[in-house]
Amino acid sequence: MVKLFNTYIKNNLGLINLFGKVSGRVLFLLLTSFFAYKLSFKTFAAFAIFWTALRMLTFFSANNLYIICFNEVRESLLNKMEWPVIVSANIVVTFIIFGLISTLISFLIFKNLTITLLVLPTLFFFVIIRDISEFSKSDNSVYLSIFIEDFLFYVLFFITGIISIYLFDSLEGIVLALFLSTLITAIIALILFKRKFKLSIKKYSFNLNDFSLNSFRLGINYTFLRGNDFLSNFGVRYLGQIYFGDVFVSYAHIMYQFYNIFTLITISVISGLQSKITVTKLSSFNKDFIRKTYRELLKTITPFIFGTLIIIILFNTQILSFIFPKYVEYNELLIKVSLTSLLFMLIQPLVFIMIYNNKMANLKTLNVLQYIAITIVYVVPYFFSNFNEEYWLLLVMTIFIVIQGLFSIQNYKRI
Repeated sequence: MVKLFNTYIKNNLGLINLFGKVSGRVLFLLLTSFFAYKLSFKTFAAFAIFWTALRMLTFFSANNLYIICFNEVRESLLNKMEWPVIVSANIVVTFIIFGLISTLISFLIFKNLTITLLVLPTLFFFVIIRDISEFSKSDNSVYLSIFIEDFLFYVLFFITGIISIYLFDSLEGIVLALFLSTLITAIIALILFKRKFKLSIKKYSFNLNDFSLNSFRLGINYTFLRGNDFLSNFGVRYLGQIYFGDVFVSYAHIMYQFYNIFTLITISVISGLQSKITVTKLSSFNKDFIRKTYRELLKTITPFIFGTLIIIILFNTQILSFIFPKYVEYNELLIKVSLTSLLFMLIQPLVFIMIYNNKMANLKTLNVLQYIAITIVYVVPYFFSNFNEEYWLLLVMTIFIVIQGLFSIQNYKRI
């Protein structure tokens, strides 16, 4: 066992990152189970829509700067022991632009002033947590990232979320709990990040000239490329409530919790190995590098995907009975949702190899096709009122994965 740990796990950043993220998501799954049990269908559906909306808005507000600026931050932290002020300028200005838009969108969605007032600062704290978590991997260590984003935040939200239900029993109470959790996590993250890299920050201000319009535009392209995942998470709940009602939103949210286990495995391994996937010299990026990296990622991901899939196929009814007893009738749908994860596992490693190295060509064409496809899927129930709601859910989950896969293969062939 010691030899197995030392050779396969100890130095495998992807696995370490995976184990860390799983611990956090287990806490969130338990908290979601508690919310599903204590809240009415209507309130739980409202929470599902709020949570996915906030995660979507956070993703857009961060604008993928933790990917675009990764090499710049890594070089500055490791070689100069300085934080690049230009990155701060891009993060803050980008957030101001997207944050204000996101706050307006949240008011239009929820029509609740209390929730809207809490959304803007919560978004900002989430962006800080996301950026610090990713940039902390600059030295090929993922432990601080895991502690910040996958342990500390979820522990705080687990505690405050349960307390909020007993004190307020409302969506507003949950939003307040989330605000407090992100605030505390962001403060601790900044302190620990500063200590880890021994940063002596002498300048806290920046000049607007430091803002890079090129990075902003590239971020937008990547945001639209990857954003349909977040958009589909939100859209299936928001539009699903209009088409099919609160019960659909509730069980769809639960299906996504299980689907996210599979995506979590894939993305955790990929993000844990970000520093190795991102080449330092463009000349090193070739088909041999892609094939080698892709095989390495799949070698780590596959056993966990198939292991989880087998457990769900064999014990789907028991799992739902134990965690979500109100929704045990959807056990067959759970199997179908789990099987769609195989597409995600096979395609996303290649997609991220291209993204991390800025080699995803024809981004605008890809984005246009993705959003046309998802729009068509979104309006299908509007024109066909008898369209099966479960098939619609599966279609929303998979359409963008297929399109990204086709473009990634095309980009690979061109290299």
